[in-house]
Amino acid sequence: MKASFAYLHCKPDGIPFYVGKGALRRAKYLGERNPHHQNTVKKYGSKNILIGLMECSSSDIAYELERGLIKCLRRMGVALTNLTEGGDGGRNPSPETRKRLSDAAKKRGVSDACKLAKVKAKKGKPLSEEQKLKQSISMTGKVFTEEHRKNISASAKKRGVSIEILQKAWAASRGRVMPLEERARRGAAIKAALRAKKERAK
Repeated sequence: MKASFAYLHCKPDGIPFYVGKGALRRAKYLGERNPHHQNTVKKYGSKNILIGLMECSSSDIAYELERGLIKCLRRMGVALTNLTEGGDGGRNPSPETRKRLSDAAKKRGVSDACKLAKVKAKKGKPLSEEQKLKQSISMTGKVFTEEHRKNISASAKKRGVSIEILQKAWAASRGRVMPLEERARRGAAIKAALRAKKERAK
């Protein structure tokens, strides 16, 4: 079994500019990394790059050490060429490590900025027929809890309904005979959506 290392690539003055994990050969090899890393190596010359090695007893420990070093150095204000927070790049962690990382991610939650970026990325982007079919299959037989239903309802009311969606709904229901109760419910929902739209426009 090959030894696992966490390693540092440093400028001639000893300041780290890259943190990695891998076998000894990978640690000493200065090629095949991101453009920022490669530009730094070219600037100082590959012969002048210093390499710090930290041998670890397992691959998982090396990954954790890599992540810890990146986090610590960035907190200190060191400009690293790493594009990620470490712990990736072909990693195949054990089930225990996967669970620990999953629990940590759930505890952190998703930031409002991340949610907003996700919404903006999807806004106005039409789904292909294949994507629609996949979504339909994934939702088949799915049972929502009462709390989940309430959250979806509250979110939809807060968002409001666009005129385009209302027009599509009217076109789809044209010629269809609906019970009086359903007519009243839909009418009230449409009026509420229009009121909400006017309020947002003010």
